[in-house]
Amino acid sequence: MLDQLYEKWKTGNTTENDFIQDYTDLGKFMEKLYEEMKITLERDLKPYDAYFKILKLNNFVNSIMAKRPDIVDLLSRWFQKEKKDLDAIAVKIGALYLDIGISFPGGINVSLTFQPQL
Repeated sequence: MLDQLYEKWKTGNTTENDFIQDYTDLGKFMEKLYEEMKITLERDLKPYDAYFKILKLNNFVNSIMAKRPDIVDLLSRWFQKEKKDLDAIAVKIGALYLDIGISFPGGINVSLTFQPQL
């Protein structure tokens, strides 16, 4: 079911009825997507590529959270992995600060802060 929802979401074809389902396995599904997208900081993946892939997954989760804010607890393990990887990305690209959090109604928010060279 979640595979189908993700495919519909990627094409922009979701409806309200698509979000009425059991999300018990959402955390596991997000971990699976994370691995399938090869979000790693290995030498063959640029930090910005990993960053934008993570943002894509966050947008998917946010689309669900907008309809079902009760799913936050299902995402804790995946969210911890994401935070760890975002910390590493921030260091690699020279960001001064990384802020990541979950809010309602906003969903998952990620912000990187840089020092401008003046």
